[in-house]
Amino acid sequence: MPLVFQRADPHAIRDDVVDFFWKHRRWPGETREDYYAIWDWRYTSLSEGPAVAYVARLETTGEIVGHVAAYRRNFRFGDTELKICVPGNLFVHPDWQQRIVGVRMVMFLRSLVQSGEFDAVLGFGNKTANGMLERLRFAQFGTMHTYVEIRDSGPVLRRRHGALAPLAPVVNLGFAGRRLRSRLRSGTGAQLRVRRLTSDQFMTLDRSHWAAPKRLVAWESNPFIVQRYLKEPGVERHLYGLFDQQSDLLQAFVITEPTGRIKVWDCQTNADATDPLAAISAVADTVKGAETVLVPTMPQSRLAEDFVAQGYLDRESVDFVESQTYLSAYWLDDNPHAAVFRDASLWNIWLGSRHY
Repeated sequence: MPLVFQRADPHAIRDDVVDFFWKHRRWPGETREDYYAIWDWRYTSLSEGPAVAYVARLETTGEIVGHVAAYRRNFRFGDTELKICVPGNLFVHPDWQQRIVGVRMVMFLRSLVQSGEFDAVLGFGNKTANGMLERLRFAQFGTMHTYVEIRDSGPVLRRRHGALAPLAPVVNLGFAGRRLRSRLRSGTGAQLRVRRLTSDQFMTLDRSHWAAPKRLVAWESNPFIVQRYLKEPGVERHLYGLFDQQSDLLQAFVITEPTGRIKVWDCQTNADATDPLAAISAVADTVKGAETVLVPTMPQSRLAEDFVAQGYLDRESVDFVESQTYLSAYWLDDNPHAAVFRDASLWNIWLGSRHY
């Protein structure tokens, strides 16, 4: 049956795409209204600039049988701004998954780089999608690991072996001592004050004084951060700002889930004032009853090495989605920043960089 492939403005095909994903129950909503809310959030919150959709339709009926979104993201390395495409919502109708539809979806993503519209594609795919990306020459970086710092060993010891729970105070003291030694060695973060911020408060804050990042980072605007993390339907996250005690300038922010197990979704810092480890530690110090700090990131990166050096435990993620999400990237060898893309040790990639 002939197919028609088209690049489209997502807003022009909103109803058709919602119908496609609703029919196959691909999103975590319970009603069509939930699906419309999810679509609205994804296409207004995950892209800094207009997103792009690419679909495959049956020529006879116009029914969508394949879809991928291309979200625009701003990254930086030093003073260089980089245009990155992060794909999302890649799905092919089950009856067409053994055909060329999925390959054409990925070839479209590559074409965005080949035409110069983006510097690179950064993919977060499941095993099936990643297989297509790999066959089409996407560089492979594996899955994220979760770096774990134990703040209160009591619950951990009780879950593993109840008889060990009385040792928790001694174990906690040891971990606290190690954190203190790490802070004294690094000399960062000591003069910063932590405040939890609302969306409105964060939107008004200035970050123009931040030094150029020394690694590849997502260079996100304040509106993007608010929409991406604080406006997602059915999800609660906390945003913490770290401020200089004398000037009251914002020097870092950290995004977490609001539980005793502090899961970090994003962290960006003014490199002249602090670093991610110090910022995350300062936030964890303010959360009462914090059991552990969980930091999912790339095991090949220097960021991961930094966490391990300061006593974090390196663990393969126990979260099913994270453990089945593979990182890959595509760029052209003649891109002036190809050496940066090739060297994953230079990437500060957080869980929140992953789209849907």
